[in-house]
Parts: sequence; structure tokens; C-alpha cells
Amino acid sequence: MPVNQYPKQAKQWGIIGPGKIAAKFAAALAITEGAELAAVASRDEARAGEFAGKFGAPRSYGDYGMLAKDPGVDAVYIATPHGFHCEHALLCLQQGKAVLCEKPMALSNRQVQEMVDASRTHKTFLMEAMWTRFLPMTGKLLALIVEGRIGKVKYVRADFGFAPPFNPDGRLYNKALGGGSLLDIGIYPLFLCQLLLGEPSGIMAAAQLAPTGADDSCVAALHYPDGALAVISSLFSCQTSITAEIAGTEGIIRIPTPWYKNNRLTLSRQGLPDEEFRLEPVVNGFEYQIRETMRCMDNGLIESPDLTHAFSLSMSRVMDAIRKQCGVFYPGE
Repeated sequence: MPVNQYPKQAKQWGIIGPGKIAAKFAAALAITEGAELAAVASRDEARAGEFAGKFGAPRSYGDYGMLAKDPGVDAVYIATPHGFHCEHALLCLQQGKAVLCEKPMALSNRQVQEMVDASRTHKTFLMEAMWTRFLPMTGKLLALIVEGRIGKVKYVRADFGFAPPFNPDGRLYNKALGGGSLLDIGIYPLFLCQLLLGEPSGIMAAAQLAPTGADDSCVAALHYPDGALAVISSLFSCQTSITAEIAGTEGIIRIPTPWYKNNRLTLSRQGLPDEEFRLEPVVNGFEYQIRETMRCMDNGLIESPDLTHAFSLSMSRVMDAIRKQCGVFYPGE
């Protein structure tokens, strides 16, 4: 959203699933002009009330359906584990609520298609909360490429890895909750490749599976119709550099750690001094996607032109293909 362009009318937000990521989102709402937290829902009513009190929401519910039916809520942020995204998004879309659904949009392409169909049927906004898309860094990256500063993009590499404790019942490893490194953090490197190169025509993937059957680590090599290549990796087994590089026929752009939420990048071209670009500091990061959601709502859109339904459907197809090669399947597949 351009500077000083605020929503025509303040948007009342609801949050489903008051966990750690929801706390960050609620903090972002507090610093976003025209956004207000109106309600919170959890299966645990006491937990919803505690979260609402902490972040100043006037209403809390122990039932997700009650929030979806709340006439005072304009938009809902879905922050439950991946395995419930589809169910909870449909609940809200069917009540005419705009939905910003935490990434990944859902467990599979089939579920994402169901959500998109509901958005179109009910003429209600739906977007995957791929917040990196709306950061100033991403805008600058795209501008440099459009300007031809690195020539034609031929190679993209990005990683994301950290080493959490193994908990078979936690959301990172429990397949019933959508556990696995690809869906949780591998989606970031895949997003970058998708943004710059589109959908791959060839995929070679491998993974190390945890005892639960979820992918503890995953790597994929992607091939594109124009000959470009990409390598992505996601790991729960160790800390990685969390950096990215985009190489073209005339130069390379490097994004330092953590690449997915940085405010600087470096352009290198042979025979010329490196250029470093510093963008506005990222205060929270989620405020940019909140502004985009409200801008689209004000303009009567059911999808963002910068993060379309087709984009999320394509990412889910690629993740399905990667998982299939790695032998990772979720309940119901």
C-alpha cells in the first residue's frame, strides 16, 4: 500500500488460533493504520480470553464458528496448524469473511483448490499469508530484475534450516497437524523460485524422514522450461545459512541471513563495484500483508494481484510433487 494510503474504513480483524504466530500478527495489527483486532477464537475459551486481554480485543470465543459468524468481524487471520487451514478458512469464507490464511495455504493442492473455489463462490477475499512477498526487499529485488540489472535469471538458490527439539506430537513433526520441513519452512525458498521463475517443468527431490513420517529435511532441484535451475532446501536437523542468491547472465543478487525477512541485498556485476541496497527497516513484517489485504478489500477484490490464487495453487502443486517423491503423505491422501 502506498505511503499514507489507508483503508477507506477501519477493518475489524479476527484471529483463529491464538498461538505464537498469532501473537506476532496481533502486534502487527496494533501498528497498522486502519486495522483493529476485534475478536479471538480458540478451542480453549480461557486461552482465547487471555490472548484477547493481552492484545486488547473486545471479544473472545471458545468456538471458531462463533467468530466466523460475528457481524463485527470483517477479516480473519487463520493461525491454526497447517492441517486445519482448509477447514477453518472454509468456515470463514462461507460466512462472507475475508481470509488471510497462514502459509502454507493448506496441506495439498486439492485443499487449496477447495478454498479458492469457496472464495470465488462467495465472492470473498482469500490470500495466503506469504508475508515475504510484500516486504520492501522483495519489491526492490523484482525491480532490479525487471530493469535488467542481472540479465536473464538462470539460477536461484535459497535455504532455511534450524534445529528444534524433536517432539512427535508437536506441529513440526506430527503429520496430522501438517508437520514437515517442506510445508513449514521449505515454502519460503520455494516461494522465491516461484516468484522469479514460475512453475518448474522438472523436479528431483529427496528427504530424510523423521520417525513420524514427516520430512525432517528436504532438498529439491527444480528445472524450468527456459533452462533455468533452482535448488531449495529445508531442514529441522541443523542450522543453515538462511541466505539466498539469484544469478543471471550479467550479475548476481545476494540476500544475507535471514533472507526471507531482510531489508538489504547486494548486487554484484563483473568489473563493477558491488552495490548494496538498504530498504526501510522491517519492524514486524506482517504489517505489509495486512495492508495489502485491506487494500484489496477496499477495491472489491477476492485475490491480490501480487499473490494470486493461481500462485498459491501452483506452489501447492509443486509441494505435492516434492512430497510424493520423498514419500511424505498426509492423512486422507
